[in-house]
Amino acid sequence: MNWTPLFPASELTPGHLKAKHGVLVVQLADGTLHALENACPHQGYPLSQGTLAGSTLTCCWHNFKFDVPTGACTMGEEAVRTHELRVVDGIVEVKRVVTVDVPAAWASLAEGMTRVQSGRIAREVARLLAADVTPADLLAFGAAWDADRGEYGPSHTAALAGALLGWFDAPPEGIDPRAHPVQLVTEVLDLAARAVVGLPLRARPEPELPGPNAVAQLAARVEAEDAAGAEALVRGMVAAGWDRTALAAALYTVLAAHFLDFGHPLIYVKKTLDLLEAAGPRHTDSLLGGLLYGIVCGTREDTLPPWAGFRKRWAAFEAGGGPARALAAPRVALPDVRALRAALAEGTPAEAFAAAAAALEAGAWDAVQDALVLAGATRLARFDPAHDADPSVNEGWLDVTHRLTVASAAREAASIAPGAAVRILLATVQFVAMAKPLDGPAEPLPPAPPLADLRARVLADRSGRAIFFAHDAKTLVAADYESARLGDPLPMQAVARFLAHPARERPIQRLAHEAVRLVADGKPPRSLTS
Repeated sequence: MNWTPLFPASELTPGHLKAKHGVLVVQLADGTLHALENACPHQGYPLSQGTLAGSTLTCCWHNFKFDVPTGACTMGEEAVRTHELRVVDGIVEVKRVVTVDVPAAWASLAEGMTRVQSGRIAREVARLLAADVTPADLLAFGAAWDADRGEYGPSHTAALAGALLGWFDAPPEGIDPRAHPVQLVTEVLDLAARAVVGLPLRARPEPELPGPNAVAQLAARVEAEDAAGAEALVRGMVAAGWDRTALAAALYTVLAAHFLDFGHPLIYVKKTLDLLEAAGPRHTDSLLGGLLYGIVCGTREDTLPPWAGFRKRWAAFEAGGGPARALAAPRVALPDVRALRAALAEGTPAEAFAAAAAALEAGAWDAVQDALVLAGATRLARFDPAHDADPSVNEGWLDVTHRLTVASAAREAASIAPGAAVRILLATVQFVAMAKPLDGPAEPLPPAPPLADLRARVLADRSGRAIFFAHDAKTLVAADYESARLGDPLPMQAVARFLAHPARERPIQRLAHEAVRLVADGKPPRSLTS
């Protein structure tokens, strides 16, 4: 890289700031000369308009402060770049580095994540993308950040990252193509940073190489809530080179034991594996270890009172050999699936279970999966927004989106681990059917806008909180996949209705109502699905 002459050294005096060609030259009181980029890394305002006190340079626009010799930021966010400088024949010359310092950008990104500095995260993402770091690498970094720190397991980060993988190639019309990938990655990293703010790296057990009965052993450790033992075993599976299908089958086998955490783990398995397939294996250990840890810590919803009927129905079905018959039955197509669809979408949980169980025993697996997805879409299409606006009601838009996304995730489980999927499918039937009290009146749905328009609506950040963006994106991805697979517009019509409606960001209002209800009345939140 060539040296660029700037100006005579005689034009500088101690405390003097002089800029040219995008470089700021500072002469300190001791006579030393230093060269820095003349753009504040915060928002790009000229540092030459700042002030110097000793060796501290202040950007007067937002009071960020920098150590002149090193460029380190002593008050604010990321450092300013420094450049080599020399004086030749009385002329100040600079060797200006314009390439991205990739290790420094990664380090600054980690600091921005730690401090939840959204603007800094976005700037470092832009720098790293400009240096040819792939979006998938950055998404996996964010998901691993969450998985390695989550106190009780990872949040939605990996699921959002996996959902967004197909969004990078074609930004919707009206979206700045340069900003588009930066926004997508920053949405994921910002969600990760906020999910684990202030939490240290979680202590993790050493990998334990799997034996011949590793999957059964894993399931037993999860059932016993042996988090360290279960995570050690799944880390050992990764170390032993288990492929995607084997890892997924093991995880689905574990998930068949209980309906966990509003169905989140079912969604997380596929999205996490999709992300690792795109980004490579570097973060596999973190992501799957964290996922397994979260599964152990998760709420076993099927043990709660509202699921008592499901437990009885499943026990009777299992005692009567229903799962074995469903697995042994030759796969068939139902000539008319309307009755099954109606039972799953309109029936009571008991009626829905009976219809789905009979169809599985008859070998109509595809019909059950399709009808279940359409029943989930029906819940979303009919959700009464008045519930979302009522702070005394525990359910809202985000709750009802899960009826579609979990139903779609159950399809993946059935394709990989049919032995586990009988219970997974029937538990998801219960999950979808028990949300019928959230329905409003059935009304005709208009045609869904094109996918690009709905993506643009999501990218417009209609909801400022990262968790809302995550549900917007994940639900759209599931709806697009299912409508295309089924040849039925209902999932896309349902998600279009969801995205068109103003979701209320009201966690404090809800928390206030719940606090008063508990402290003053001694009652839990009011739920319509329990």
